[in-house]
Amino acid sequence: MHTLKLQVNESIYSQVLSFINKFQSNEISLIEDTQQEDYIVSSIEEVQRRVLKAESNANYISADKFWTDMDKKIEAL
Repeated sequence: MHTLKLQVNESIYSQVLSFINKFQSNEISLIEDTQQEDYIVSSIEEVQRRVLKAESNANYISADKFWTDMDKKIEAL
């Protein structure tokens, strides 16, 4: 096995992670993910800014994936 350490720009992070997840667990494993997702926002303007940025970069996830991720974070508490 080989170990790689990558620094991935936020704009392509989801695509890279999706690519990694296509492999079987005996072929590749994610050792550490230091990305800190920030779901909490303090204003409507910030939400609008993030949505526009995500839409312009096609960098967003489905509502189902969002709630699955949220459930996992809550369970981990």
